[in-house]
Amino acid sequence: MTPARRGWVAPAALVFFAAFLSIVNPGLLIFVPLALLLIALPPRRPGLVFLAAAILAIAVVDPPSDPMWWWVSRGWALLLGAWFVVFVVLLPRAAFLSRALAALAGSAASAVVVFVTGPGGFAQVDGSVVQRLREGAATLAAVWNRSGNNGSGALTPSAMEAMNRAAELQALIFPALLGLASIAALAVAWWLWRRFAEGETFGLGPLRQFRFRDELVWLVVIAIVLIVLPFDDAITRTGANLATFMGALYALRGLAVIVSLFGTPGWFGVVLSIVMVLFLFPMVLACTLVVGLTDTWLDLRARAQQPPAGT
Repeated sequence: MTPARRGWVAPAALVFFAAFLSIVNPGLLIFVPLALLLIALPPRRPGLVFLAAAILAIAVVDPPSDPMWWWVSRGWALLLGAWFVVFVVLLPRAAFLSRALAALAGSAASAVVVFVTGPGGFAQVDGSVVQRLREGAATLAAVWNRSGNNGSGALTPSAMEAMNRAAELQALIFPALLGLASIAALAVAWWLWRRFAEGETFGLGPLRQFRFRDELVWLVVIAIVLIVLPFDDAITRTGANLATFMGALYALRGLAVIVSLFGTPGWFGVVLSIVMVLFLFPMVLACTLVVGLTDTWLDLRARAQQPPAGT
């Protein structure tokens, strides 16, 4: 694979993950922040600024089928993009992930203020999300049943129950999933901006270098405390979402450590890894999570690069 083609692999994977995880249109999460980057940051080329204005116009004039959800999805994308621009300017030497996490924290804090001061609050958004996910599960089941041969391929009651449980779980942790999708979408927007505004081919670092501040491990501790102690349902749910979000980041950090220590697998290794994830997902997730957390204290990649004692 040529370097140019390798440059597209990470953004393509990130687009997939943003689309897979997000309850918000992933196009909004990618292109609204991209438009704000093109308008706010130099070199501000006229053609790119016009493109950014067109993107924002399309996002606004899209007719809403659900007015409340229309405002929520576009409001989140605008908050995310605006905060990301702010931290790109305020943290010129910071890595992408530090800026993205700061932007996510700023967006979440802004959303909390809106929910507290606005009518309906979070309960209205939460109810809309639950309804959309249930409708999605019902639609998927109906399509599956219609595709069966004379009903022979219809979903069994146990499969329907599993699908409904998955929708309920997704509804429970949708803030964490939206946060992860937002980070992935910001990475794509950052890559596109650097590619088209600055002419940088490799706007994202390799997976083996993925890391974040070790102090964030305290968020894992806080999440565990919120889950274990007998708080009310809202606080326990907050802990579950925080644990889900940080667990995903630490699992990805563990994967980065493994890739750094053992090298990037070839195509056979990629296929084998996909098969292992499909059939042994809980075990694979647990292993990468443990490696990621261990790297916080031991810095496994730095230790691997040190020469043996006595040499």
